[in-house]
Amino acid sequence: MNDFASDGSAAPRRGLRVALLSLGLALRLLGGCAAPGSSAHYARAPAGTAPAKSEKSARIRLELAEGYYQRGQPQVALGEVQQALAEDPGYVPAYTMQALIHMSLGENDQAETSFRKALSLAPDNPDTLHNYGWFLCSNKRYKESFEMFRRALAVQGYRNAQRTDLAYGVRQYRAGDLAGAEKTLTAGFALDPANPALSTNLAMVQYLRHEYPKALFYIRRVNSAPGASAQTLWLGVLIARKANDATDSAAWSQELISKFPDSVEAIAAQQGRYDDSALLPH
Repeated sequence: MNDFASDGSAAPRRGLRVALLSLGLALRLLGGCAAPGSSAHYARAPAGTAPAKSEKSARIRLELAEGYYQRGQPQVALGEVQQALAEDPGYVPAYTMQALIHMSLGENDQAETSFRKALSLAPDNPDTLHNYGWFLCSNKRYKESFEMFRRALAVQGYRNAQRTDLAYGVRQYRAGDLAGAEKTLTAGFALDPANPALSTNLAMVQYLRHEYPKALFYIRRVNSAPGASAQTLWLGVLIARKANDATDSAAWSQELISKFPDSVEAIAAQQGRYDDSALLPH
């Protein structure tokens, strides 16, 4: 079966954030370094404080950079980021965005330099820590990525902890730590129960742990919503069968076949290949 991940965060911002870190509702990428959540989430001045003139200018440049990136002009976007840093050399969000653009261009050395610069200025910036963790994970530096995710989650007041819980839980699952993944994903679900990726990944981990009633609870949340996919319906069928729930199994099989008749999952359901190893969560 395909692995699952998605962006379930509320109101993701435009441009770079969507292009780089939003994974949509395909729910296919859990096995990779998913970066769920609302992407860069650049830190702003604390509430109730007025940013300096240089920071205001840098912020405007950064917004321009996001717009250029959205239009497929990463080099122009980089130029705007450099202008932002000329206005305010200590503007951490600009270094983070610079890193993400370099990463999208495959310029990993430059990306790492920018991430490290951002963290040298703000070691406890959870958004930079999250995105650097994603970068490390994408480069198969898993131990280091785990450390970045843990550091981000340890920051008091981190407003986007659910996206890091999802990214971290995904990697724990792939590393074989099912108990750890369940704990991390459960923490994310508590923060964002409407996130379909968290529910789907929790259901899959619990399926693999033979916790079928618990898995059924989470996959029902996904399959009862309009965004249910062939993959989530198939996972639901597998879970329901293990939980001896003939009603849900039949309903999801019928929906799978009627809505996604050409999918490998629908064909497997019609053929009764419920134990096909190529279609099982792993």
